Amino acid sequence: MKKLENQAVSCHQLFFDPLNQKVAFREGGNGLESMHYVPAREGVRVYENGEVEFCYYAPGAEKVTVAGISGTMSREPVELKSEGDGYFSVKVSGILPGFHYHNWFVDGIQVRNSLGAFCYGCFEPINFFEVPEGKEDFYFLKEVPHGEVRLELYRSRVNGHVKNCYIYTPPGYQKQPERTYPVLYVQHGVGENETGWLWNGKLNFILDNLLAEGKCREMLVVMCSGYAFKEGEDPVFYPGDFDRELTEDVIPFIQEKFRVKRGRENRAIAGLSLGSAQASLTAARHPELFSALGVFSGVAIEELDSLSERGEKYPFYVLLSAGEGETGLLPQQELYRDKLRAEGFACDTLAFQGYHEWHVWRKSLAAFVQKIFREERTDSPDEDLLYSKQMSYEPENTESEISTRQTYEMQPLFFDPVYKGVIFEVDEKGRPAGRYKNLQPGVVIEEPGRVGFYFKAPGAKKVEVQILGMERVLLEKAQGTLGEEGYWQGRAEGIELGFHYHEYFVNGVPVINPLAPVGYGCFKPINFLEMPEPDFDLYLLKSVPHGSVHMNYYRSSQTGRMKMCYVYTPPGYEKETEKRYPVLYLQHGGGENEIGWIWQGKICNILDNLLAENKAKEMIVVMNTGYSFRPDGTSHPLLGSVGEEVVKDCIPFIDRHYRTLADREHRAMAGLSMGGMQTQRTVFHNTEQFAWAGIFSGGLVLQNKEEDYRRLLQDPAAFQEVFKLLYVACGKQEGFYEETLKNAEEVKGYGIPLVTFFDKGYHDWTFWRHCAADFLQKVFF
Repeated sequence: MKKLENQAVSCHQLFFDPLNQKVAFREGGNGLESMHYVPAREGVRVYENGEVEFCYYAPGAEKVTVAGISGTMSREPVELKSEGDGYFSVKVSGILPGFHYHNWFVDGIQVRNSLGAFCYGCFEPINFFEVPEGKEDFYFLKEVPHGEVRLELYRSRVNGHVKNCYIYTPPGYQKQPERTYPVLYVQHGVGENETGWLWNGKLNFILDNLLAEGKCREMLVVMCSGYAFKEGEDPVFYPGDFDRELTEDVIPFIQEKFRVKRGRENRAIAGLSLGSAQASLTAARHPELFSALGVFSGVAIEELDSLSERGEKYPFYVLLSAGEGETGLLPQQELYRDKLRAEGFACDTLAFQGYHEWHVWRKSLAAFVQKIFREERTDSPDEDLLYSKQMSYEPENTESEISTRQTYEMQPLFFDPVYKGVIFEVDEKGRPAGRYKNLQPGVVIEEPGRVGFYFKAPGAKKVEVQILGMERVLLEKAQGTLGEEGYWQGRAEGIELGFHYHEYFVNGVPVINPLAPVGYGCFKPINFLEMPEPDFDLYLLKSVPHGSVHMNYYRSSQTGRMKMCYVYTPPGYEKETEKRYPVLYLQHGGGENEIGWIWQGKICNILDNLLAENKAKEMIVVMNTGYSFRPDGTSHPLLGSVGEEVVKDCIPFIDRHYRTLADREHRAMAGLSMGGMQTQRTVFHNTEQFAWAGIFSGGLVLQNKEEDYRRLLQDPAAFQEVFKLLYVACGKQEGFYEETLKNAEEVKGYGIPLVTFFDKGYHDWTFWRHCAADFLQKVFF
């Protein structure tokens, strides 16, 4: 039975279009020419007939089960059957449509499945899968004009943290610089974060599709992390003072950086579950700022009572929605619908099939955005002028030091991780009054070269951790409170400076530690840690102007599928509307993907800091996934058809959508490892497109069985006609350093002005950050 393939169903923030392949070596072969890709097992497959196949790799395990957490997947464990090769699997029928968080258990120990898709939920990285709902496709990725999603950084004056927010801008936003738009602020639920509405809720696809059908107005949508905890604070229900952060930091930031309409008629707020209470609180406290409120799966009694008292002065539209399975909530919403209507509010209630889950919240969002901003409104700056004067776009203490811990723990699943859980409680009136408990981070840097590891596995017999390239470390059962909670702890010493992937093993089975940063590497989700580099700080998050990261989609002529690329634009790009910029196309290595340079490489921090020191040229940086294989099997078995895709699809897309200097003299390509090989192949085959190239740990080929680059690498006149810079870097501890050095010296011997960077380093992100920092100070000069 054919697997469901709409990319909205399969995408997640660790991999937009999962490869589901891994590299293997042909039998008897060695070297690059023997490497090729083979299919990889998936943690969950959903089929057109509704069957769901679960798979877990657990060599040596006796029993593997999987169970739902909430909503329409049962919490009753389903047992997988051993296949005899370390894999366990089972096919299940009858799982109802929905977005399903789920738990895995190996010999009774709760774990996360590295073969599965990840998102952030229940206060930690968690596996999920999705069963689509019949013909409901309003959240699918379709052939319609796509808006853009931006990742932006702002400083919270509540706790001093730098936080990440996502901003959806409608199709055409970049092309209409004189136009302004209304704004919707939308909040996630408890245990989730700023990534939820985008990756779980598919908000961008929903808005794209509704706009294409003419069912809603163009608008910006802002998604923030609602946690504003202060050090030492013990908040009840509301996780810190996010109301203050939203009104004093986020709204002024958005108004300063984006082309938004002013005035309450051009501003709305909504949220789900906890986020619905936060939205209600802010709407009740600041009715002069908002004209519409969306309450999805919630009723904040005091807040709605307060709002209803102001109906005459500040008219509101309110939507109250919930799942049909939320039987205790629906009567409350109907009660407040009648009460709000009696106070002069326009108010609707809606119930959708489902429970307290994302299928309900997606439909709630779709219904809400069709109700708001229905009339074109002009700016009303005077309406909130007095309030705006109290809000400064510049946060307090902008020059104060940012905690370096933010750099070390930032990850694609949560920019500013919150190590909290929640204790669900109610007050004497039955209202939510939960408190937040501290969780032990999985990785603690104790001192230079020494790391403490913590893993929660009550009932486990053996827990180990292994930093790649080092021996496994046996963890011991923790003592005291941590021991009572089922934690294991241990320590590793002699760890070199920089970035390190590491893996955990419970009873010998590889697992993910949900309390340690998670990225994508080695062809799977994997934990990582950062050992600070005192003499290299360019990768740190600092108090400097920050560029923006844009998420874009384009169709690949090679694969026929939609591809995501992340695009960095420098600080000031939005303000200098006539200025054009050179472009660097930056590729990752084998086993990683389009997010690698952002989260592991910290390329945005590096470029922000170099620009602040006037050591690099302002540029646009484009980061693609390096996997592009034609369905007919004609792509290069290792390097794929990335070169063709970049030249035929990505470059034209970027030149259409961004203010680029669209000529070869202002276009560069660079990459690491596999990306370095792809760079040399692409640039040398398309010299009319590129004049700058960087090969990091990818070797330097003069001639091999497939290619002959001697015409350019042995003739100085031919070389200088084509290249402004050819940069080759390799760590001195890498396995092919000697070969790279030999080839580089041979090329230089012909009088070729090759620029090299050979320094202490391994085949890892620590070295590649240093490469990037050096390369960025040479390219486009």
